[in-house]
Amino acid sequence: MLSYIVRRLLQSLFVLFIIIFITFSLPYVEPRGIYAPAYLALGPHATPANIHLWAVAHGVDKPFFFRFWLYISNVFLHFNLGYSYQASQPVWSILSLYVPRTIWLALTSLIFTSVIAIPLGIFQASRRNTAFDYSATGIAFVLYAMPSFLLCSLVLEFFGFHWPHLPVSPPAGVAPWLIFTDPGAFIMPIGCLTLLSVAGLSRFMRGTVLEVLVQDYIRTARAKGGSSRHVLFKHAFRNALGPIVTILGLSVPGLLGGAIVIESVFNYGGLGYETVNAALSGDVNVVLGITLLVSILTLLGNLLADVGLGLVNPRIRIEGSTR
Repeated sequence: MLSYIVRRLLQSLFVLFIIIFITFSLPYVEPRGIYAPAYLALGPHATPANIHLWAVAHGVDKPFFFRFWLYISNVFLHFNLGYSYQASQPVWSILSLYVPRTIWLALTSLIFTSVIAIPLGIFQASRRNTAFDYSATGIAFVLYAMPSFLLCSLVLEFFGFHWPHLPVSPPAGVAPWLIFTDPGAFIMPIGCLTLLSVAGLSRFMRGTVLEVLVQDYIRTARAKGGSSRHVLFKHAFRNALGPIVTILGLSVPGLLGGAIVIESVFNYGGLGYETVNAALSGDVNVVLGITLLVSILTLLGNLLADVGLGLVNPRIRIEGSTR
């Protein structure tokens, strides 16, 4: 099991290095290149001489690989994500205000998604081709195909400006514990993010359970006199849990990506809201820091999913130890 975790960890580090390299290279293909933040920071004073002075002051005049190596060393050796040109403060000082709020939003949504989607998928599989199965499938297809901004706009219009008049925006503060002091303000953003995730996970759970129910050992368990409930939860659910663990890990980037739209619609000061503002203002270091952080969270989610799959399915550990 240890070699399995080490192998997955090395793969995650390699993928993270590629992501950092690509993201770090993107400003070079902009119309004004890596000097684009200088034009935004200097405004009408963006003369060639002032741009050169700005580049020297911020180290932008250095060669690409020198700047890339300096950034890598600052990130992994000093945990320094750089300096924001627009906010005039370290990037980590900005992210530390917004990251906890987005994590609480995504984590709460993931919990509600698991609690709703997994039993729903199991119940659909046990009642397949019934009126309930067809109705739940139709609703899932609608939610799965609906753009996130459209769902947020409809929920905001109906529940925010009509009955039952829920708060249209979470509290303006950045403290993550506000989700406990004013939970009503988070009903709509968490509800939208949960609905967007429930549709896909419930359909996947239904298909996985149906695939397991046709296996030979399920027929053997039924032939031995096992009840439908016993066979479903004792045999089918346990063997269908492996792919679900993987899907839950892979849902982390979807939750973080959906949070960008949801935070913008509901004016929620989280990581997605700050990403939009930093991209519009051309704050390259903030965008790079957010990309790096989201990548780490995504790879961590995938790593935990791989470890969880190895715990649920012993064959993963056996195969990994024989290679």
